[in-house]
Amino acid sequence: MRIAVVGAGAMGSVYGGLLSRAGYDVTLLDIRREHIAAIAADGLRLSGIAGDHVIRLPAQIDAAGLPPFDLAIIFVDANATAAAAATAAGLLKPDGAALTLQNGIGNLETLATTLGSARVLGGVTMNSANMPGAGQAQHSHAGPTWLGELDGKPSPRLAAIVEALTRAGFETIVTDDVQAHVWNKFVLNCAINPLCAITGLVPGEIAVTPEVDRLQTLLVDELMAVVRAKGLTLPDPDPLGTIKGHCRARYNRPSMMQHVEQGRRTEIDALNGALVREAAALGMAVPYNDAIARAIKGLEKQRMQTVARTAGEGGERQRAG
Repeated sequence: MRIAVVGAGAMGSVYGGLLSRAGYDVTLLDIRREHIAAIAADGLRLSGIAGDHVIRLPAQIDAAGLPPFDLAIIFVDANATAAAAATAAGLLKPDGAALTLQNGIGNLETLATTLGSARVLGGVTMNSANMPGAGQAQHSHAGPTWLGELDGKPSPRLAAIVEALTRAGFETIVTDDVQAHVWNKFVLNCAINPLCAITGLVPGEIAVTPEVDRLQTLLVDELMAVVRAKGLTLPDPDPLGTIKGHCRARYNRPSMMQHVEQGRRTEIDALNGALVREAAALGMAVPYNDAIARAIKGLEKQRMQTVARTAGEGGERQRAG
């Protein structure tokens, strides 16, 4: 099986690196030139749960000149899903498929619009990772990966992907209702990621900060009201309890926190912002989620301006020197 990982950030690098280490033909694709150049020159430096490894595998800025792939695993952030869908359309074999393991809702639909629903699989991962530097990825937490066909039926390609991920060391579970799992993680992400990003607190610190912990509860109350209104049944019977337990046990830095710190656009539009849109379509108000989404937009803009200004000042000093 030839596998392209589209979006080789922290999570894409962990999945791509471990699949390559398990013997699969994997190519990493990412627009970050410094990251790709470091991997091409020195290999992918993978650390964390699976130990320290240097993994040699192809890494490119784009798919130009590459032979077709059987599978594209989509790990770009949700803002780039449409572009990733177009990339996948150009690099997949006629019977090839795309698997999304992204955060947020709407990614499945975006991929299906470009590729057709028959060529798209959905999934959710509870693994965590970060990027200490260019050409590096750290696997910070291991958790299950749920996968499924959009029609809920078993298939040979699904079985092959499960086998590959299992061989690579990922706990992999097949589901016949992948959308329910997507929404399950969506609720968790909406309840944790923006709070970490806006306060600078990691999940374990949120759990022991009463004011923020209470705000989290209010966010979840709104999230679950929308879930019920849509007639969805989540696989987790107690999402609030799971979220509180998750926060008490975890001290990782969620991706939205990392994006804000780096002055990058966040995925808020596919998370709490998406919930606001879903609620509006149902004639419902979700004021706490609306407020947190708007606040993240403001923080995102401020950090982008600060990072751009700092980079500009650095360039001025270099020229003056």
